[in-house]
Amino acid sequence: MATLTLPKVFDFRLKLKELEAKKDSPELSLFERCDLEDEILELKEKLGQFDRQKFDDQDECINCSG
Repeated sequence: MATLTLPKVFDFRLKLKELEAKKDSPELSLFERCDLEDEILELKEKLGQFDRQKFDDQDECINCSG
């Protein structure tokens, strides 16, 4: 996976909040809700990988000064 920058992570978190707010809408069909859930899971995985990389001592995080 390509290294994420802090602005990209911020964008992912905003998009995740928007999608999670939309997923409970009664106006969505089952398939639309499933597509939203898939996108939410994909974003959570990317953010999880970023968090794991951030706390990994092997490589220097490009977002950290030091």
